[in-house]
Amino acid sequence: MGLFAILSSSQTNAVLESSRVEITLTASVASQGIFVRYVLGGQDLGGVVYGPPNVSSFGISTVADGHPADRMKAILYGPGCEIQTLDLKLIGSDSTRYSFICQRVVDLEIKGILVRPDRLWRHKVRLQAEYIARWAESFLGLGDTLITSIPVGDATELSADGRFHLLLPDFSQSPGRSGEFRVLAKDETNEAVVAMLVPPKSVRTRMGGLVVRKDYPGELIFTPCAASSGRIHDHEGFAIRPDISDSCDPF
Repeated sequence: MGLFAILSSSQTNAVLESSRVEITLTASVASQGIFVRYVLGGQDLGGVVYGPPNVSSFGISTVADGHPADRMKAILYGPGCEIQTLDLKLIGSDSTRYSFICQRVVDLEIKGILVRPDRLWRHKVRLQAEYIARWAESFLGLGDTLITSIPVGDATELSADGRFHLLLPDFSQSPGRSGEFRVLAKDETNEAVVAMLVPPKSVRTRMGGLVVRKDYPGELIFTPCAASSGRIHDHEGFAIRPDISDSCDPF
């Protein structure tokens, strides 16, 4: 009886260790920039995985609550690539492979100038753009309090006169996907979000983000909306919609 229990435990561990989805990459895709937001069958929150540096593939465990999941839904993004969606039925304990083949998109240049620097509360910041995938909630089966935010482009500095440049992927040719860009000012020392930068009305969404479009006019004026009163992410790192009390003018 004891030997049977040991063998059963060993076999169970082997099954759990082999229960994974392997993401394979082509040579033209840098693994360090890969972003995966996924939900396994039976999960309410799922998880986020960032590709490790200098690898041609990496695995995501498909074990949920101590058992192999029967399904995985995921959203995948790589710099310079279109966003991909994945809906896999998982069979048995075998590792499942998915090849991420980059479908190239062009980068759009945003020229911005920051006004009201007092709202940064004297923090020295770097700017980071995110794509807010509002369509992801329905696809992943998430509640309406969680959003999927994908870091896009490289972090950039502010010049002494408040000017900056950002490169954003052209997601305007993605029919049926409602989304927007958000520009965050993060403290250089600890990466804490200091403010969201709100664009002018001509290119602003209802939630204060930047409209997804094919091109952007001239130099855009951004105003910081301080993040001091409300959390941008919860304690597990998931983005949360701001409450109306967290909003600030000009929107």
